[in-house]
Amino acid sequence: MHDESRCRQELSRTMAELYRRGWCDGTGGNFSCVLKRTPLQLLMAPSGVHKGEVSAQDLIVVNQDAQVIAGMGRASAETQLHLAIVEATGANAVLHTHSQAATLLSQRIGRHHPAELWLEGLEMLKGLEGITTHNTGVAVPVLPNDQDLQRLSTTARPLLPHAPFGLLIAGHGLYAWGADLDQAKRHLEILEFVLEQRWRELMLDPKALESKRIEGLTHVLLDIEGTTCPVSFVSEVLFPYAAAHLESFLASNQHVTVVRELVAEVEQAWREDGQARAAGLPWQSGLPVAPYLLWLIEQDRKLTALKELQGLIWQQGYASGELKGPLFNDVPPALRRWQRDGVRLAVYSSGSVSAQQLLYGHSQVGDLRTLFSHWFDTRIGAKHESRSYDLISEQMGCDPRSILFISDSNRELQAARSAGMQVLFSDRDGNPNRDAAGFERMSTFSTLQLSP
Repeated sequence: MHDESRCRQELSRTMAELYRRGWCDGTGGNFSCVLKRTPLQLLMAPSGVHKGEVSAQDLIVVNQDAQVIAGMGRASAETQLHLAIVEATGANAVLHTHSQAATLLSQRIGRHHPAELWLEGLEMLKGLEGITTHNTGVAVPVLPNDQDLQRLSTTARPLLPHAPFGLLIAGHGLYAWGADLDQAKRHLEILEFVLEQRWRELMLDPKALESKRIEGLTHVLLDIEGTTCPVSFVSEVLFPYAAAHLESFLASNQHVTVVRELVAEVEQAWREDGQARAAGLPWQSGLPVAPYLLWLIEQDRKLTALKELQGLIWQQGYASGELKGPLFNDVPPALRRWQRDGVRLAVYSSGSVSAQQLLYGHSQVGDLRTLFSHWFDTRIGAKHESRSYDLISEQMGCDPRSILFISDSNRELQAARSAGMQVLFSDRDGNPNRDAAGFERMSTFSTLQLSP
């Protein structure tokens, strides 16, 4: 049980301060604190009153059914959303403002369809609980406004556990929350600052934040390197890790059936390899294929058996915590949104299926494997061959025209387009190839809206 008298004084004082800052003019905004958890009771401002003039005695108490159980006045319809936030996140305070920046930005990107507002690279983000560096980004969910607050709350609920202590409702403003009123106020101030910064940035680039919407999709097929995670992770982390642990892995697992079968595939590939350098590699006693495998890793050759062996080595690294999949920060919220909107997700990468699942299963935000319905690697065919995409369409049981393929490789996009798929070029910072070669480009998933 929270001290009700103290809560009343602090909430009244906070509301007056937020009004003075221009974030809840007139009767706009609504604010709450948890008084009790069992049964749930919220202390709130009554609806339809000037938020800069609400005294501690004017506040009302509502129950978990959004009914007023103490005080004069009626509960705002927005109480439903306050209750959803408190229940889904464990927050003890929720602050809802109607600032110019929050209202404008949310209306621009989320008026008709759910989206995320991507905020990154700002020192002020360190004011959000759990963020320790400016070199990060957060995706604030944005939902279209809905006068049915029960329905809006139901839509918002699955987004809340992953949200950065904030949610935008299009044309309606920001909801921010925290473990207590002080933390909620800090989160609100941080989010309002970065929203205003984004708003002013938009004035310099009016075309920023324009959404790309593609309808009529059943599936989105995703490349990994340069599309959902940095290319550098593979070349600077995964490949060196596999090379460093290759010989010890082969020595420890040479009697394991799957390893023996993969080594046999490598031996066959070595015998058939026409490159002079490959033919001149030494045959190492005890681990005969190790020199050839290390050479293949150095050359980044797409030999399927090598990819399978690398996946087994990486499995040990992920299990020990030495490796973690560094997805671009805009990727996880977009994947969840697309799946909620009815689009099925699939992966097609030159890395083995096991390696793909390891990366998504040990991402920086946890296990995302359940978001995907299909996984494809080069066992289905080379990524630059149109036939591979024909086979993928067949296995997914859908018309290729209802599949969107996203990749940073022009050859792959051309092959997928030849098979009838829709395509987008992934133009990410750090990608070695930034030339879209005439393909439509995208640099963030946050403004990409996909639906059946």
